[in-house]
Amino acid sequence: MFAPGTPEDDEKLAEAIYDSVCFIAEEKRKRGSTSVLEIRSPERACAILGMVCRAVPERTICKEMRTGFDVIRALKRRHAEIVEATRSHRSLKATKLQLKAADALEKKLDRVMDDEESLDKVSVKDLALSYGITTDKQRSIHGEGTVVSHEVKVTLEDARAAIDEAKASVAKAAKEKVIDV
Repeated sequence: MFAPGTPEDDEKLAEAIYDSVCFIAEEKRKRGSTSVLEIRSPERACAILGMVCRAVPERTICKEMRTGFDVIRALKRRHAEIVEATRSHRSLKATKLQLKAADALEKKLDRVMDDEESLDKVSVKDLALSYGITTDKQRSIHGEGTVVSHEVKVTLEDARAAIDEAKASVAKAAKEKVIDV
């Protein structure tokens, strides 16, 4: 049960999952239920929830834990609060990393731009790739899709050449069908 983060984060997550499983098990016992996974196998419920909170795909969880999609989804419903809290935590961490990476990239680019020798060492391919990716991402953020369109323009000369070729083809076919007697 390790969520992305520091050991303290991992420990907090494990405790939160355990507490949630114990709470659900107790509530279900009060209602006379004995069939939920939290009662039958709390360790297994904790392990599956840990994988869910680490964003492991359901198919992988089914395979590794030998369980079904219905069990996973039921656990997600019963423990929606902790699953959502973990998702939000991961999202915040990812945003922090994204901002740090953007800042580092900007600083690096500024240094390269200020030094002609460094700029000369950067390939045009790398610059074009970076430009393309950042432009596509910016368009995506603004809801503009990247559209690739291929336009074929036919000139008058192209049309005449096609007509001449078609006439030649028809004439050739007509000659081949003539039978000498």
